[in-house]
Amino acid sequence: MKRAVAGVVFVVLIGVALLVPLPLLVIAPGSAVGVGERVELGRPPDRLTGNFLLTTVRIYQPTALGVVQAWLTEYQEVLSREEVVPPGVEREEFEEAQRQLFRESSEVAAAVGLRAAGELVEVSGAGARVAAIMDGSPAEGQLREGDVVTAVDGQPVALASDLVTALASRAAGEEVDLTLRRDDREEHARIRLENVERLGRPALGVAVATVDLAITLPVPVAVDQGEIGGPSAGLMIALTVYDLTDPADVAAGRTIAGTGTIDLDGTVGAVGGVGAKVITARRSGATLFLVPENEAAEARQAAGGELEIVPVGTIDDAIAALQEAA
Repeated sequence: MKRAVAGVVFVVLIGVALLVPLPLLVIAPGSAVGVGERVELGRPPDRLTGNFLLTTVRIYQPTALGVVQAWLTEYQEVLSREEVVPPGVEREEFEEAQRQLFRESSEVAAAVGLRAAGELVEVSGAGARVAAIMDGSPAEGQLREGDVVTAVDGQPVALASDLVTALASRAAGEEVDLTLRRDDREEHARIRLENVERLGRPALGVAVATVDLAITLPVPVAVDQGEIGGPSAGLMIALTVYDLTDPADVAAGRTIAGTGTIDLDGTVGAVGGVGAKVITARRSGATLFLVPENEAAEARQAAGGELEIVPVGTIDDAIAALQEAA
């Protein structure tokens, strides 16, 4: 009798292990979404002759069986919940924050695309707020989350991109004097720049956002968000707006997929899940995949020679590369 009960308990425990979700998350290939059908201009657009696809990843909470399946499947990544969702933040809050990031990124992308097409875009801000600080970075211990950088070596910083531009030509070991607004008072921080591995260049090692960002577009641009979140569609939205606005035809009948954030100065930034996104692009029939420069090696490995990988650092790089390859 005891043996029978033990057997039932064992079966129940195995069932629980296989069916109950674990405190882990899996990042897997998602979907490829046509951007052209989601962007609406406030004036008659130029016709798109091809397809720009933004690529997504799917994030789900696995069971024990799901973890094993993810480990055995190429380009599926198993992460702890804290590696994806910040501690203390509910999943619903995180998802809403990601949707907000998409909305903000779309607005910036529209501005970048219109500017690249020669349109006048007015942008203003009140400094670069420190949103996050990388562990072990030059800024750690000197800057705090919430600090607002208003000048670099006396040169005003109104936008987050102004800070990026001010540091772009600086060398490792060079010191910069930052003027900060902290707790409603002005302070200064003198920081020696160092190479930040994740960025591949000398930097402070912080994520920044523009305070009181205001963008005035000459043409209204609306982007249908659907269920998409995060800022990684910025590059593809900017290219779509550019192609819909400028007489040049950069799509040229092709199916072009890609990923990358976009800053107001047109800089393309790194994203996560590049390998999974390349798999998504391959399945969608894309012939080209645009990727941030420092993630090109990962993209090429995932492409396996079946998809042309085009690394880009700015929207101008992307436009030039597409025109050259057409």
